[in-house]
Amino acid sequence: MTPQQALQLAGLPEARHAEALASIARAKAAKRGLLAHKLKARWLHAGDIADALAWADERLCTVRPDMARWDIAPMLNVTAHGDNGPWAPDGSRPLSGYWLDADPQSAEYLAAVEANYWLPGTHPRSKASRKAWYRRNAGEYEAWARGAAIDPANGFEIWRGERGRTRVIVWQCSGAWLVKTSFRLVGDLAINTRRGYEIDNVFSGDYTPQMWFPVPGYELKAPVTWSTVPGRWMSLTRKRWEKQ
Repeated sequence: MTPQQALQLAGLPEARHAEALASIARAKAAKRGLLAHKLKARWLHAGDIADALAWADERLCTVRPDMARWDIAPMLNVTAHGDNGPWAPDGSRPLSGYWLDADPQSAEYLAAVEANYWLPGTHPRSKASRKAWYRRNAGEYEAWARGAAIDPANGFEIWRGERGRTRVIVWQCSGAWLVKTSFRLVGDLAINTRRGYEIDNVFSGDYTPQMWFPVPGYELKAPVTWSTVPGRWMSLTRKRWEKQ
């Protein structure tokens, strides 16, 4: 399915197709060489990144700017020790400076180990865990650098559509677009595509939309994304905040 066909299935008004397709074309140009960069960072430099980080460091780009391109996106909730840390009690912002206690017997240390889903049994700030984390996520900084600046104050839009075994979701924010398609093969197995900018990660909360907040000194951007991968058939279920 082409992006234009996906826009039609999602029900996007025809008058807006040119705007959406121009954004998708910019993303296609921006993604050139990005996959190779990510693979190189993840398979050749994950250990180098882990070695460059001290226990208390939050992310690579702030302590080793010369290695920033290998880092994860410079967002508060995406750190060198995971993306599932605690948030402020009112849910407004992700916290920083957590899981710092290095005493293996402390309650905080044990809670941190329990939260580690990418290398179970290890502390998220350990070198082994960080190597595993960057083996999965290194190079996303470059996708962010090539991404589209967005402003939540502008609001965002979502369109959904389904026909037969094909599902589509289209996002727009600040002139940046994302087109997601999912074609069911058998059971819950599908071929999923993402074309454009990762707006759905920025606004991915369950109770309130915004989940990504930039690190001081960095801009809120939706990273460029361009992939075709097997996975679960995409859900069209709306978030709680969409139903209010």
